[in-house]
Amino acid sequence: MTQWLPAIRIIQIILSVAVILFILLQVRGAGLGSAFGAPSSGATFKTRRGVEKLVFNITIVFVILFAAVSLLGALIR
Repeated sequence: MTQWLPAIRIIQIILSVAVILFILLQVRGAGLGSAFGAPSSGATFKTRRGVEKLVFNITIVFVILFAAVSLLGALIR
């Protein structure tokens, strides 16, 4: 089973970079548009819609996958 350890490490690195990128895409207290230069609409509460909701859900999936791959790598070692 240890022959899979290098592949698991590569998958873990790819997932960690993806998690970092998707977290950086989420700007706290502002919409996705303001991350790219659009003016913010003040301190109003907004629900996630469209692309923002998709980025949020993908972030959750990548974090769960990263945790699972990390646990698998620890169990194999």
